[in-house]
Amino acid sequence: MVYYPPEKQFDIERIVNQNDDDFVDSKSDKSEKKNRKKLSKKIFNSFVIVFLILFVSGGYLVFKTNSTFDKVTGKENSVIKSIIKMLPINGTFFQILPTEGETSTIDKLKRNELDRLNILLLGIRGVGDPNGGLLTDTIMVVSIKPKEEKLALISIPRDLYVEIPYHDYNNKINEAYAVGTMDGGWQKGLEYSTVAVEHVTGLDIHYSMSVDFEAFKEIIDTLGGITITLNEPFVETNQFEEGVIELPKGTQTIDGATALLFARARFSTNDFDRARRQQQVLLAVKEKAFGLGVISNPLKVVSILNSFGNHIKTDAELWEIKDIAEMIKEIDIKETRKKVFDTTNNGYLYSSRDINGAYILLPKGDNFNNIHGVCRGIFN
Repeated sequence: MVYYPPEKQFDIERIVNQNDDDFVDSKSDKSEKKNRKKLSKKIFNSFVIVFLILFVSGGYLVFKTNSTFDKVTGKENSVIKSIIKMLPINGTFFQILPTEGETSTIDKLKRNELDRLNILLLGIRGVGDPNGGLLTDTIMVVSIKPKEEKLALISIPRDLYVEIPYHDYNNKINEAYAVGTMDGGWQKGLEYSTVAVEHVTGLDIHYSMSVDFEAFKEIIDTLGGITITLNEPFVETNQFEEGVIELPKGTQTIDGATALLFARARFSTNDFDRARRQQQVLLAVKEKAFGLGVISNPLKVVSILNSFGNHIKTDAELWEIKDIAEMIKEIDIKETRKKVFDTTNNGYLYSSRDINGAYILLPKGDNFNNIHGVCRGIFN
């Protein structure tokens, strides 16, 4: 016979009730666990779906972007190479990165082997334009001293008479890009223009870029317009088929089409004033782009470039553009040094005619020594 102490007496009712309670608790726990599992599964499935969407769309974006940027740079897998280059790794990676011993201009700047970066910007009408689509209406050197946070803009007039690179004749400098393109594609166009501008300025040009009218307008419209301030009203009534451009005095926001006309207008003034307006527009683009955080974000840069791979050409890689943007991000545009070479006393040019009677510009003293001195010492 089994003996139970009073407090441990066998109580079938108590045990049954206790088992019922345990069963209820157990059932509740199992239900709660089951619900948690269902919730976890839903969260996991949602995560997987989101991941797959991002992976597929991101992969498509990278593929599409890479294809577009290949057109922009003329190099294969340019975006993929740049993504790898921007990873925090050292040395080569599947032989995609530069081989040991090769150093880019950006690397030289970072190592203090170079203190100044010069970028050539060219503005063209566009391929296929019957009115000289490959002639460069804009020729501007953007010069940066990143350590000192200094920026300079140097405009070269399109009518400057120079020797066309790799050809035994002289003509206006704005023809260099067109001749190069006809000789070997847009890469040669950039090369010929670079050689010509280096001869004129005495500067080493590290990167070059051409932008046509379509890209110019779309960039500004993508930014939501740019803000400019005019000390006097601006009117151009006779030059454009698009009509009259009329801007009031003061601060205002203009769209891409208006900005293009503003930067091209010369009938009411001259080429030299046009170059000054082009510098004004470029600085306004810089302010707007950095204000929106566009230029410092390579993915946003790519998304802009994606729209017009056929309208922008450059010999710079995406990772280099990203690093250049970081260099100029904090530079105050109010401190920008600006120079437009013209026919004034300090412009170092004079006007003349070529053998066919066409208007041209020549350097005073018939050499570029004075211009070299100005360009090299613009930060002094």
